[in-house]
Amino acid sequence: MKIRTVLAAAACVAALLTGPAEAARLLVISVDGLDWRYLRDRDAQGLKIPNIRKIIAISQVADGVTGVWPTITWPSHTTMLTGVRPDQHGILANAGGPLDPALSYWSATKIKVPTLTQCVAGAGRTVGAVNWPVTVDAKINWNLPEVYARRSGDSSDMDTVDKYGTPGLVAEIGRAYPSFPQQWLDDRSRALATIYLLKQKHPDLLLLHFAELDSQQHEEGPFVPHDKAVVERTDELIGDILKVLPKDYDLALVSDHGFEGVDHIANLKVMAAADGVPHDSTGAMTIAGGLVTSSDPAAITWLRAQSGKGDVGREVPAQELTRYAPQLSGTGFEPAPHVMFGNGKEAREASKTKGNHGFWPTRPNYHSIFLLSGPGIKPAKLETIEMVSIKDRLAKALGVDCSTP
Repeated sequence: MKIRTVLAAAACVAALLTGPAEAARLLVISVDGLDWRYLRDRDAQGLKIPNIRKIIAISQVADGVTGVWPTITWPSHTTMLTGVRPDQHGILANAGGPLDPALSYWSATKIKVPTLTQCVAGAGRTVGAVNWPVTVDAKINWNLPEVYARRSGDSSDMDTVDKYGTPGLVAEIGRAYPSFPQQWLDDRSRALATIYLLKQKHPDLLLLHFAELDSQQHEEGPFVPHDKAVVERTDELIGDILKVLPKDYDLALVSDHGFEGVDHIANLKVMAAADGVPHDSTGAMTIAGGLVTSSDPAAITWLRAQSGKGDVGREVPAQELTRYAPQLSGTGFEPAPHVMFGNGKEAREASKTKGNHGFWPTRPNYHSIFLLSGPGIKPAKLETIEMVSIKDRLAKALGVDCSTP
């Protein structure tokens, strides 16, 4: 009997040691458009980012993150919370439509699969979110969603955020920080809201989305001096947050996509027609900014003849199309460097933006970021990871089981 008792006690101890991770709290900071090259090449670029450098030194740091198709903000942020591709979770673009939760992708009810926020809430724990995409109608305790009737760059008008967010939260934060309820929810006010929630609400999971770097890079292209200034300002805001971050919180620093410079738009249908490709074949091209696909033999032959010589870049291997976008059919080609595809009337035209994203996920060096630090998390250099893996990494840090049955 004594032997059985000892063995039973030992089994209990073993279960404790090997069981689920201890519950922790987690802050996730997403910096929209923070290409991995900003961090990888921080010394060569002379970036003054002391707070991010400190985070790097104590974190698990991925050698870049391979994104999902399309590599744009709302699908990517939703992938980070669901662990699946956009064609699976259902958020295929940014907001796009009228400000009506029943339309377009404003509402979390459009997400077709379980999310990390639902998992955390289902475990009886609390969630906060500041400017996180696709969180209108989400079951979040304290929520200032990314929603807008008007925009200034990538800032949302505060009145609309107040209307669709947690009732009374804007006014509550404003009583603590009188400068908070300004016209725009910008990165400064997003940081203030995050600081307030950390100090007053202590959510188990807090999601923050900084967005100003994205709009700056669209205007001038990536890696120029003004971009670096925004990265450095973002670092200052992160430093303000770190000053109040409780010691028992883990911290994840992520981004949604990389960024590329764009010199011009190549309108492939016009170019193909000028080379004598039949109208039916040119019309069979499906064109997005960062990819053209076709199942038409004449169109494919023409695209292959252009590949690597001018505006048309690499032919995307069939296994990559299947892996990242199985909903696409035919053969795919991505643009050459500094080019995006379009559907205009001239063969080539100037780009309205000097920088953009939306390129094929495996484009060389076109990576987002992932850093994770906190109590019990051992610093490490990770290989390049997939964005679809981030949800499970965050769930593990939180000590919750979000696996689907």
